[in-house]
Amino acid sequence: MRFDLHRHLEGSHSPQALAAVAENFGILHPVFFDPEHRRFRPAAELRETMVMPGPSDDAQVFYACIQRARLAYVSEVAIGELARRAFLEAARECDGFEMRISLFSMTRTLLENQKVAWREVDPADFAERARTLLLGIVAARDVAARETGKPMLIRVGFSRTFESEPHYRAMATVLGEHRDAVCGLDVLGIVPGPDREPMPAALRDILDGLRHHIADLTVHAGEFEDFRSVMRTLELKPQAIGHGVRAVHSDETLAKLASDGITLEVCPCSNRMLIPTSLKALEQHRGCAPLVALQRANVHCVLGSDDPATLGTNFADEWTRAGEAGANLELLEQDVARRWQQIAPAPRKKR
Repeated sequence: MRFDLHRHLEGSHSPQALAAVAENFGILHPVFFDPEHRRFRPAAELRETMVMPGPSDDAQVFYACIQRARLAYVSEVAIGELARRAFLEAARECDGFEMRISLFSMTRTLLENQKVAWREVDPADFAERARTLLLGIVAARDVAARETGKPMLIRVGFSRTFESEPHYRAMATVLGEHRDAVCGLDVLGIVPGPDREPMPAALRDILDGLRHHIADLTVHAGEFEDFRSVMRTLELKPQAIGHGVRAVHSDETLAKLASDGITLEVCPCSNRMLIPTSLKALEQHRGCAPLVALQRANVHCVLGSDDPATLGTNFADEWTRAGEAGANLELLEQDVARRWQQIAPAPRKKR
């Protein structure tokens, strides 16, 4: 069972998909259209600006690629088509997957691309735009699932940047109304400053309220900050932690993860691309790859491709790198099955 359990929609827009959508929807932004030669840029040309050229400790290199891809968010229909293509491409790489969508940032970006000052949009109206986006992405998922026959889940992420509490709360209300469409919640994003993985108190309150409807929670932690970020995250009682590899610097943290039965969603290729210097230090500290150290500490681990289109990787690469690093692949598959059972909806009984 090779399921991709940490994959983001915004990082899954391939140059091929972006080129096709730009032409189909007539997106004339210079990123997609060459005004001098009056032509849409082909996938090979888009790859030069949409895919990271190599590993970098500067997260802005990664985010710049994401921001350029988001320029294709010109309408709900265009986003739905990008989502459909992303679901189909993901299905070709694995047996099933969980796709994460940053519903707030996608809605905000759509409004910005339509020249709308999103902060001036009433939170209730903003939430209705988010609802339309969510339903369009769910519909795209359903089409791809029928076509491929592979299971696909959707998880909604909330960013730590927390740009507007009223808009977040309104969106959370809508999300609660569509709880059956998603498998869980996620906290993601990094912010500038001494703590790049904070948890705003108001965001935590929103999540606490939503978890009455959508219980499963994952939190990005221990990627750009050290093991103390993981320990803080455990106070939220998540079912899983995105990345979490810096936990290997603390025996206490490893023991806590193991005793609480928390799953870490490890993304080896992403770590190599986004935190190369820290990854080298982690490997030197334990004498092995973080995934191997986590397994040796009896921490449940699964694999994720994170943002494969932006990083220039794919899910098969994750398994290859895990095997080359010496990870126990049989144990990995057992943990994948365990985690999938936690998040996959049980089939409804026929009356």
